[in-house]
Amino acid sequence: MQAQATIGAEVDYAIEAAWVPHNYDPRQDELTFAYLPRQAQRAIPFLDPRFIKRSDESPGIKIAQLPEHKIRKTAGPLHFIFHTGFCCSTLLTRALDIPGVSMGLKEPAVLASFAEYWSNSRRSVGAFEALSVALDLLSRPLAPGETQVVKPSTSVNHIIPQILHARQDCKAILLYSSLDTFLRAIARRGVEGRVYARQMYRQFAPVNPLETGYSDDDAMLFSDLQIAAQAWLMQISFLEQITKRFGIGRVRVLDAETFLSDPGGALTQVGAFFDLALTLDRAQQVAASSIFREHAKELGRSFDAIAHKTQHEEAGAAHREELMMAKDWARALAIRCDAPLKLSESIFS
Repeated sequence: MQAQATIGAEVDYAIEAAWVPHNYDPRQDELTFAYLPRQAQRAIPFLDPRFIKRSDESPGIKIAQLPEHKIRKTAGPLHFIFHTGFCCSTLLTRALDIPGVSMGLKEPAVLASFAEYWSNSRRSVGAFEALSVALDLLSRPLAPGETQVVKPSTSVNHIIPQILHARQDCKAILLYSSLDTFLRAIARRGVEGRVYARQMYRQFAPVNPLETGYSDDDAMLFSDLQIAAQAWLMQISFLEQITKRFGIGRVRVLDAETFLSDPGGALTQVGAFFDLALTLDRAQQVAASSIFREHAKELGRSFDAIAHKTQHEEAGAAHREELMMAKDWARALAIRCDAPLKLSESIFS
């Protein structure tokens, strides 16, 4: 259950970290906030309108009405987990909810609103400044000394450069799963997964296109898993460009298989990269905690690495022929487009 917001009282949105920026309206140059203290964030899978009550939202606040000096005074360290989807990014973000050390923010909707803005032809003078303000607001710690770690949705990936330019001090983990894992995750979700794959393709094609040589008419003939494979290739190709553009000092790659096989070790390396006060012993305690025995998105449902592996194997068996066809086709397409089929893991560098 959400904590009760105090919208009726006088709220200083520039200072109070529990009021998280929730949406950006470029036409009005306004931010809307949502009241999300730590316990409220823990109780919902994502910080987006599906899970946040309208009664916990603020009215629109003009960017110009948010005092810059107050925001800068309360801003703290900020880092990111960008990802391909179906790669345990929500689990990693939940694992970084460590009081006194860090807080993981799961897909705050405000970044999706900026991504939507940069996806269309509308342009406003203050949008980049508004993004900078929103990032500083997201960086405010819920407790003294904590670092905010934000996991955006995949729809935000195409504005990674803008985010990293707006906050020159932030770093990013690029978390990904293999093509095979991604396709199995789509297939086992049935119609819902297949619709989601087509939505991803529609999001990525205009902003992170591959030079496939296929027309829109050709795309109509592709299977759901071929469409999903293209969406994955678009993401991997773009994320590889991000690693080359920003370098190992600001961006590190983590394979989901590495994370699942050694969560304590992976958390330790992520903590070191993000300059968190996270020792190996503390990381191992987190890895042994109930967070890794509960489904990251279906709170309260028992789920662990063994269940994840079983689910993966069952999907492979149930959709074997379709998966093989889609993977063979995607490998040939990757060669044709000069797209990578994996990223070079660098978290242990």
